[in-house]
Amino acid sequence: MTALAPTAADPAALAEKLNRLNALLRSMGRVLIGYSGGVDSAMLAVAAHRVLGENAIAVTADSESYATGELEAAFDITQRFGIRHLVVRTSELDNPEYVANPSNRCYFCKQELFTHMQRLAGELKVEHILYGQNADDAGDFRPGSLAARDYGVRAPLMEAGLTKADIRELARRWEVPVWNRPAMACLSSRFPYGTAITTEGLRMVDQAENFLRQRGFSQLRVRHHVDLARIELPAPDLDRLLADPGLCAALSAAFAGYGYRRVTADLRGFRSGSMNEALLPAPAQVGETLDRARRLLVDLEPCHLESREQMLCLQLGRAAILGLSDPARRQPLVSGLEDLGYRYLALDLTP
Repeated sequence: MTALAPTAADPAALAEKLNRLNALLRSMGRVLIGYSGGVDSAMLAVAAHRVLGENAIAVTADSESYATGELEAAFDITQRFGIRHLVVRTSELDNPEYVANPSNRCYFCKQELFTHMQRLAGELKVEHILYGQNADDAGDFRPGSLAARDYGVRAPLMEAGLTKADIRELARRWEVPVWNRPAMACLSSRFPYGTAITTEGLRMVDQAENFLRQRGFSQLRVRHHVDLARIELPAPDLDRLLADPGLCAALSAAFAGYGYRRVTADLRGFRSGSMNEALLPAPAQVGETLDRARRLLVDLEPCHLESREQMLCLQLGRAAILGLSDPARRQPLVSGLEDLGYRYLALDLTP
């Protein structure tokens, strides 16, 4: 696994934030926690259990957008710490607004979860519903936080001023096993905005990402462009993939079995939340931009280019692909293509 160590923090400042968090939780008395099993919600669940014991109840949404193995991993943590844990079956795909996949899709996902949690809160006589937004999330594009506001759901990690690094450090101290786990997001986040969320598409993404994890990749995304898979990996893993023709061939064959006609790797690498980049303005003159891209790629002939929304699809020969496994050769090309306005640089793995 790619280790994500917490950034060194002032111990006194972190202790003060933890004291604020404990005081907030103590004042609430009895809470339901929206719990996905990721480091933020896991640390919040453990913190609440330390303060409130049986009065801290973790609630996980089980739906088609949950990746294989995630529910089991979430259960492992609550069982390890003795946290009461409830699972509700949510039905986001029954909501046409969610299925349409607008830029505020996460609002409808959280709306579904919070509706179930409000019902549970009434049954269990719980006054406070919590979720794991932290202080670093405040300036990000997060429609789910609007749903939290609308449903009166509180974010005590943010209220206490705890950053992602703070959360990882506390989780490390408390031996929460996901303390250094790469950030996860639901499978629907792999779909470009405006591309309908479907059961089949979610299954394709889940199988594709599972294939990559079984081959030693951990921090990854398979972006779902209907018939085209665009894989995002950190630079060292991208180097490894491009340098291994056998792995590229095996990956392409497996993805074809899942339903993908084309399998690509993004030369820009892994970026959490990269789908939000499509909300930025697109290149103004696609034809002119393609001509300029061809000039940048003249040393990599034979080369076929296709512009697809804000994505540049590249088909190169095997020797050129091997050459791009060297970051010193790849990065100048990536920088030049980024300057042309392309958000996604999808290199075909089956030339």
